[in-house]
Amino acid sequence: MKLKLNLEDKILKLQRWIEKIKENREVFIIIVMFILLCFIVYLSEVLDISHFLLGTSPTSFNWRKALFLIISIIFFGILVIAIIIRFVREGKKEKETLLKSQQEFTSLFMNSPEALVYMDEKGTILNINPRFIELFGYILEEIKGRNINDGMIHPSDKLEEGKRLTESERSSKGYSNYEAIRKKKDGTLFPVLISGSSVKIDGQIKGLTATYIDITERKQDEQLHQVLYNISKAANSAISLDQLYPLIHQELGSIIDTTNFYIALVDEKEDKIYFPYYVDEKDDNFPIINFSTANTLTAYVIKNGQPLLNDNNQYKEMINQGILSPWGSTTDKSIWLGVPLKVEDRVIGAIVVQSYTNPELYSEKDIKLLEFVSSQVATAIERKRIEEKIRYLSFHDALTDLYNRAYFEEELKRYNFPRYYPLSVMMVDINGLKVINDTLGHYEGDKLLQHFASLLNSISRKGDVITRLGGDEFAILLPSTTSQEAHRICERIRKICEEDSIKPICLRPSIALGDATQKGEYQNTEALLKEADKRMYQDKNKNKVKETFQ
Repeated sequence: MKLKLNLEDKILKLQRWIEKIKENREVFIIIVMFILLCFIVYLSEVLDISHFLLGTSPTSFNWRKALFLIISIIFFGILVIAIIIRFVREGKKEKETLLKSQQEFTSLFMNSPEALVYMDEKGTILNINPRFIELFGYILEEIKGRNINDGMIHPSDKLEEGKRLTESERSSKGYSNYEAIRKKKDGTLFPVLISGSSVKIDGQIKGLTATYIDITERKQDEQLHQVLYNISKAANSAISLDQLYPLIHQELGSIIDTTNFYIALVDEKEDKIYFPYYVDEKDDNFPIINFSTANTLTAYVIKNGQPLLNDNNQYKEMINQGILSPWGSTTDKSIWLGVPLKVEDRVIGAIVVQSYTNPELYSEKDIKLLEFVSSQVATAIERKRIEEKIRYLSFHDALTDLYNRAYFEEELKRYNFPRYYPLSVMMVDINGLKVINDTLGHYEGDKLLQHFASLLNSISRKGDVITRLGGDEFAILLPSTTSQEAHRICERIRKICEEDSIKPICLRPSIALGDATQKGEYQNTEALLKEADKRMYQDKNKNKVKETFQ
């Protein structure tokens, strides 16, 4: 085994020597010739070559000098020839290397997946690759010889930017990379990432190259994520649900045409679809529709939980098949796109965009886009609805839907300032609630409370704060209301209760009222409430006296 390895080693060494000889054969030939000629000179010193080789008579001719001269001439001749051959061969090799390099550059240039343009140092176009033709729409014959900055691929406001890029490529830095907007042959503007560099030979700039990468999809993705972020941020802010809707409209308008846009929400408990937000060129009224019986496009999307892209022909066909009923405005060029709003597989509504003038405005791509954002939109809406429901419940009485004591006390503090004076407070107590609860049950007692709350709401003014304090006690806060006005309101409440025709008659409220007015004389709200409460009990006692004599 060892012997075999040594033999292979020797063979490899021999092969390497042979390769070196091949690479430097001119030097090898000169060395061999030099050795050979030296040997001939040596022979001429020892032998009389003509006598020895040709059989001539011995001569005194100095063969040594003659051969030395001839050998010198031959040696230097071979040396010169070898040098010339080497230079020619190296030149040929350099040309072959340059040609190969040019072929490789051309191959890379033409087969690059990115759009490339090759220019001279002044920016005059010399060549473009197929991807450039595909991206910009120009063929080589149309733009060869033109300056890259003559406006053919630049919007008017980007010409100076293009000149700065070319200058940057010519600078000592020799490289630039930035995002910009460029123009196609048909006038379409689109975002690109531009990379430019100079081509240097022997330290001199001989040309410029520029690479154009279409970043439309990347920009759309960035914009889409920004929209989702903005909606999420809004959902977590202090804005109300009514303020959230137009913000959603505005954000979606940056990624899809929302000239005609509406949000529909479903309330399955009340069996209705309502439209809390809408902007439409033709319809200015979106009435509440019955969810279970509605056969509109919106109801179709909500019930099926699937997006729908529908042009006017498809719309008419679905009507003819009895799938839909006509609803809202349409034209021959209408197109409608609706996507369900889902929260954990539960459909809470739909977002809809439509056009009355361009049937090609929306496509399958837009369905995917709206589906992608609809989840965030649904989550944002649901979050705000829950927040507002919690806020509502924290300030409202669950039984009567009137404001509760906590809200009343906060509002009383807020209104107890001279700008709201005279500030009147009315205290109301329902007589006999305990008797009804004990004899007819709490269910009837609750009905009495709810009925009385509806009576108070029916005569209330805008700005009045009607409150159930608890049990059978109610209070009404009347900002900017004089004592005389408060008395008149008391009498209206008393009258509406006395004339109430509800059946059974036990649900007709019997009440006691008392009011007090703050003009600045009461030191605090507690004193104001005590005064109203005192007068209410005076009224209650007066009613008891009447009932006794009756």
